[in-house]
Amino acid sequence: MGAIVIDEPQTAAMGGNQPPMYVETIRRLYRKGADTQLSRIISRLLPGDIALVINSTDEMDEAADLFNLITQPTQAGETLQNLQEEYQIHIISSCTLERAVAVLENLPPDTRSRILSKLNPEVGSHIMNALGQETRKEVQSLLQYLPDTAGTLMTTQFFAIDESTTAREALETLRSLPYHEFVFYVYILDEQNRLVGVSSLRRMLLSPPDKRVGDIMDRRVHTVNVDTPQEDAAKLVTAHDLMAIPVLNDQGVLRGIITVDDLIHVIQNADTQSMLKSVGADSDQSQNILTQAITGIARNRLPWLVAPFLGGLFAAWTLGEFEETMSRVIQLSFFMPMIFGMAGNVGSQTAVVAVRGLATGVIQVSDYFALLMKETKTGVLIGLFYGVCLSLYALLVFKSSTLAFVVGISILSNITYAGVIASSLPLLLQRLGHDPAIGGGPYVLTTVDVLGVINYLMIATLVYGF
Repeated sequence: MGAIVIDEPQTAAMGGNQPPMYVETIRRLYRKGADTQLSRIISRLLPGDIALVINSTDEMDEAADLFNLITQPTQAGETLQNLQEEYQIHIISSCTLERAVAVLENLPPDTRSRILSKLNPEVGSHIMNALGQETRKEVQSLLQYLPDTAGTLMTTQFFAIDESTTAREALETLRSLPYHEFVFYVYILDEQNRLVGVSSLRRMLLSPPDKRVGDIMDRRVHTVNVDTPQEDAAKLVTAHDLMAIPVLNDQGVLRGIITVDDLIHVIQNADTQSMLKSVGADSDQSQNILTQAITGIARNRLPWLVAPFLGGLFAAWTLGEFEETMSRVIQLSFFMPMIFGMAGNVGSQTAVVAVRGLATGVIQVSDYFALLMKETKTGVLIGLFYGVCLSLYALLVFKSSTLAFVVGISILSNITYAGVIASSLPLLLQRLGHDPAIGGGPYVLTTVDVLGVINYLMIATLVYGF
């Protein structure tokens, strides 16, 4: 048989990180109002490719118009899953009731429930009443759980059987079932529907047909409760390389499963929030910045900059207190950007390591002293290296051994305590029940800078004897 060539639009541009060529093509056709051509192109794209086009727009109405060109409900549902939440909500809110129901019926239960929970109450209630009875009952069962818990993320589509079932019976039952979102693990229940074990589909296929699944199952099952935070569930799945994790209620009854693809979004969102907080940005800025009002962006960022501003004022006052030292040895001011900048960089590096370690579970609050000793030793080693380099520079350029000693000792001590502060603050915040990511932002840098000014000028005053 000869090779078959499918004339599909290009899904990747040649230019590395550049968007695929069809993105600009579709947006150009949209501006021209060429709906017929657009519909033909969109019908040939994969849902993920369509979502890429819609997510790249900065106009909500344009996003909704492009989405409405998708004629197949299944393709529309899969596309909606890949869209940013703000686009999902706007699109469903702007759809006709019939269209909204058709799309939502083609979504997994967890995604469907999450979108409905975010809609305007009046719009959401209107759509809920139009859903099928089974779908509506499924949505209501998921909406009973607290936001951001495992219960709201789980899907009720899973394959579970009684422990007395044979491998042959289990496989025959599986073949007769309609589509399930995820059938890789087979969950085994007792007479009270409590989870007692799990078996991989591969193990069941390779087992003797007459073998009871209760005899081949693994009783060591990693589970979460319906009230477990989603991020904790994501950490558990990541730590044990699971494809899905069962969700139980307080009685041990299996209520659903969370698949790894849903948890990937949780992990990505958590990483995004952590990154934004570490630089002092509000979590709302994880949304498309092009669709946000300038006043809103400024309002979100202003509070985070109060601490650096006050710290800068204090640093300016400190410099004024050491005015005599600065005026007598003007060369001291030449090295201030170097010394403070290096300490700030070391603080940023250490804070990122500490925050990331706490987020992944590699570092615990109980590891504080071990982390502190390691970062102190690392800081001393780095400080010695750059202290020697800076001292030699000062000695060669300014011919002053006193100045060389001051700048060398200052950069050594500043880098060392920067590591101590940056590793301590996130763990302290975690211990107090706050988000440790806050400790990786302006607060660390401000603290390091202010203490750096004091430390540098005090060393200079003491050494020069002013």
